[in-house]
Parts: sequence; structure tokens; C-alpha cells
Amino acid sequence: MFTPYERRQLRLIEEWFEQDDPELARTLRSGPVKQPSTAPQVILLAVAGALGMLGVITGAGMLIFAALASGVTAIYLVSARRKKDDA
Repeated sequence: MFTPYERRQLRLIEEWFEQDDPELARTLRSGPVKQPSTAPQVILLAVAGALGMLGVITGAGMLIFAALASGVTAIYLVSARRKKDDA
């Protein structure tokens, strides 16, 4: 696949990365970074919306309160994920 010269050049580049930026070399060696799932945020937002609509339709204050509580939790999860992605 690679000629001996190309292998030697790749090894030199790899050694340079290991000396210059060991953290980057470790990250590149371990492969792509797995992204966490967004399913919990989506499910919680859907539950908050459903509870809110049901609370408004039936006029039940506890359903509206539950919708607000789950909505606040979902917003917290989304903002925590965004802060983590920016870091």
C-alpha cells in the first residue's frame, strides 16, 4: 500500500506529533470522539410539551407544573451539553 519511503515519512510525522503535542497524538491514536446521544433531551422536551398541552386542555394545574419542571430540566440538559461541546 505504502512504499518504504512513505512509511518512513509517516513515522517521522507521527514522532513529530508525539513530541510537539502529545495530547493531540493521543487523541488521534484513539480514533474519533463519540458524541453523546441527544435522545434524553428530545424525550424530555416532548414530555414537557405533551404535559403542558394536556394541562392547558384539562385546566389541571399539576400537569402545567409538571410540564414547567420537566421543561426546566430539559433546558438545563441542553445548556449543559452546549457548554460541554464548546469546551
